Amino acid sequence: MAGNVGDKAMQGEWEEILVCVFEIKECMIMEFEGVSCNILDEEGKQQAGPFNEENGLVKQEVRSGDQCFVLKARIKFERSVSR
Repeated sequence: MAGNVGDKAMQGEWEEILVCVFEIKECMIMEFEGVSCNILDEEGKQQAGPFNEENGLVKQEVRSGDQCFVLKARIKFERSVSR
């Protein structure tokens, strides 16, 4: 049975994404490579990015309450040990 879009990525596995909004629930390290990624905080203020193909592989900390808007990319999230 197939899971939801983004499930593999949130479990630390690389996942190919066409379009997805990730709701971040805890501090994590995001790894992204693709067309577009924007990271907004709880108030809708841009926290990081926009990242795109010119950036290559990006490694970025995301925090609880952030939203990651991803378009045509491979992405994964791993729990952050810093917090």
